[in-house]
Amino acid sequence: MLMAVCCLVFSSCNKQEKEKSAQTPEQQEMAEKQKQRMQDREDWVNWENLTDERKAELLNKSKEVYDKQKAAKEEKEARKAKFEEAMANWDNLSLDERRDAFELMYPSRPESKNMCKDEGNCSKEGDKPCDKDKK
Repeated sequence: MLMAVCCLVFSSCNKQEKEKSAQTPEQQEMAEKQKQRMQDREDWVNWENLTDERKAELLNKSKEVYDKQKAAKEEKEARKAKFEEAMANWDNLSLDERRDAFELMYPSRPESKNMCKDEGNCSKEGDKPCDKDKK
């Protein structure tokens, strides 16, 4: 009986290790980030029981997220200003310049160039041209 329980425990642990090793490094990194975000949320709720160092860490992470969001908003507003300028000068623009104006506002359009959200992470829903493909 004890032998059967040991075999069952060993096989389930071995299966978890195989599943974990089957993940790509990117998947493992995403899983770790997700675990960290979950821990951060739990700690935020459990604020009163945290050390001052952990509280400072959580606040600094929140500030970092805010700063990134603010920078993205400012970048979008700058693109919008360029777009509005192009719209005001529509009749004097070439066809390519007109298309480029729309790419400023709608970078996720299928016909737009490949865009990146973050350096090295290319996606069609990003905010800036992808330098990864430029060699």
